[in-house]
Amino acid sequence: MRKIHRLVGVSWLALAAAAAAATPGVAFADSGDSGASAATTSGASTSATTASGSSVSGGAPAFPGAAALSDLGGAPPFGTAVRLGDAGTLLAPGLSGESAPGAGIGGSGSAVPTPFIQIQPSIGATEQFVTGGYGGYGGSGNGSGHEFVTSINPSLLINGATRATTFTLAYNPSIQFYSNQSQDNGINQSLDGVIDATLIPQMLTVEARAYATEQATSGGLPPGGSSVYNNNNRTLTQSYSITPSFNDTFETGTLNLLYSAQFTRQSGNTAYLTNQNNPYFETGDVFAQTEAGSFTTVPFFRRFDDTPSFSATEDVGSGVLNGAHQYFIKNTVRYAIVPHVVLSASGGYEDLAYSGIPPTLIRDATWSIGARIRFPDNGILVARYQHLYGFNAPYIRLTYQLTQRTTLSAGYSEALSTQQQGIGLGVASSGVNSVGLPIGGLSGQPVLLSNQSLSVQSSLTRNRQFSAALTTQYTYDTVSLSVQAYQDTLVARAPGLVGFSQKSATVSISESHQFSPYATGTVYFDYGRTDSPALNSSTTSTYGFSAAFTYRLSPTLYANAQYSLTNNAYGGYDIGGYGNTGYGSQGVQNIFTVGFRKTF
Repeated sequence: MRKIHRLVGVSWLALAAAAAAATPGVAFADSGDSGASAATTSGASTSATTASGSSVSGGAPAFPGAAALSDLGGAPPFGTAVRLGDAGTLLAPGLSGESAPGAGIGGSGSAVPTPFIQIQPSIGATEQFVTGGYGGYGGSGNGSGHEFVTSINPSLLINGATRATTFTLAYNPSIQFYSNQSQDNGINQSLDGVIDATLIPQMLTVEARAYATEQATSGGLPPGGSSVYNNNNRTLTQSYSITPSFNDTFETGTLNLLYSAQFTRQSGNTAYLTNQNNPYFETGDVFAQTEAGSFTTVPFFRRFDDTPSFSATEDVGSGVLNGAHQYFIKNTVRYAIVPHVVLSASGGYEDLAYSGIPPTLIRDATWSIGARIRFPDNGILVARYQHLYGFNAPYIRLTYQLTQRTTLSAGYSEALSTQQQGIGLGVASSGVNSVGLPIGGLSGQPVLLSNQSLSVQSSLTRNRQFSAALTTQYTYDTVSLSVQAYQDTLVARAPGLVGFSQKSATVSISESHQFSPYATGTVYFDYGRTDSPALNSSTTSTYGFSAAFTYRLSPTLYANAQYSLTNNAYGGYDIGGYGNTGYGSQGVQNIFTVGFRKTF
């Protein structure tokens, strides 16, 4: 399960990056944030890439729409997704490091993928024995007791390509049956999909994304690991987007035009803080439309170019997004000191409006100054200091190949947005690799798109995000270390709802080891600190540990076993507002899982 969200806004700062990809002169040294191919990935995943945001032999982004969206001023830093995941997938075909045939324009080194289609359905079944951390078991209501959870897990993975299109769809629902708490029976949704189509080569592309996941409404869980929580504390997050983009090069420069439509919905039971009459979360959605354009001139001199650009986003949704908008104009000048070092400076104007309480209106000049460095030994650094969303803040993205086996990725950003805005932009600007994991950032490594450490709310906040990950790949082992920190500062609450500030920080480590062609094991550990009023605690510690083992019984049949221990920040069955608050103790939960998976 993916457990990190992105709190981002919508702005224009990527347009120069997309334009530069096809511009002579400076462009040869600076091909955009998404231009670096992934050398390694984390966890028990794969090193395969997809068309989205990937590069053609390290050159221009294959799909400029995603490349442009990924570099927006409020875009998240894209930390590597260090987590254990489903033990049943550790040795499934395509999940142990091999790529699907022709998968990924960037991975193939050619702009024209080899046509193919690969359809892999499967069915799995698991039995979980859960103790503690889920009050109500055995009628105790205090976090003790036990539960048996039976899950049926169908799965469909589709990878394919034509001469002009690449696509990936991964749908992994889990149908769950509880022996004691039958009210919690239901279906956990998990969907990742991407279609990238080139309608006119080098000119007109269309990119579509689909994403769905379940998360704890109250937060209080580490971004990785596993836990069981009830339906009262469950939010279904869905996001869908389509982004056509047009690019053309003239004698005087390169024109980029982009339109992006994003629909994001968070649905679940209304959630309340203790002793509050108004909820902090209720089902809501937003439909956002962005129109953007830029023109990058042929360099004035050999090392200079100039990019005027604009972006206009209109939101139709609930709460603070009802009738909201974000308008930006700017001009960026860049200078290449040497082929791999490009300095940039920009100035512009922003007009932002949100209909929360209090209403938020920002009309202000904007500016930024920074540099982009592409390292000769496979790495890229994008760093700038900017005045955007009415405040000054740094913006950093880094991917660096420390050694042939070790990759470092890191990022920091600040933005003004809601959670729904952030997830919508995050999905639109990320991709999906050939095994169905979201990927993004400078290196195309797996990322987390929703965050279970923070509570789900509809307020407008100033979001500070830091993410760093170190991944080392050996012949039979993959070791990953990740640090992630988030801080939401309340700016405006949605009418009729409660809003609050919150923050969290988590460190995670995982190791995957392939014992033989038939057996794989993974261990995972995380520790975090969370501060959120929804958890009825000023600061709460969380930790988790998981160990999993998967064995291939036949070419299409897998057996798996897993043990997980999680210390939830919430300690009871009912989360504030559902009757019993259940905040009397920390929820230490043990989960023992055994299961099988059959592929077809």
